[in-house]
Amino acid sequence: MKYQLFIGENCHDCQKVQKTIVELGLKLDIKNLDKGDKAPMDLFILPALLTKEGNLKAYGMDIIEFLKEEENTAPTSGLKSFLQRFWHFG
Repeated sequence: MKYQLFIGENCHDCQKVQKTIVELGLKLDIKNLDKGDKAPMDLFILPALLTKEGNLKAYGMDIIEFLKEEENTAPTSGLKSFLQRFWHFG
């Protein structure tokens, strides 16, 4: 499933979630509402994780736990993605 992460400037939790996404090697579209990106709905809490279809899946620090659950895993990038495919099928 494809996800979009909506963030804002001067948002402590946004920075934490972004850092964790990088550490986990996840590949997400990141949209910054303070830099002109638009969300498909009004968001009152940031960060917010939505599907590409615009369904809210998690917000705040709960995003990290949501993405760690295997059935919700966002696509990974590069070597980590290769290793995960190899490990699961090898």
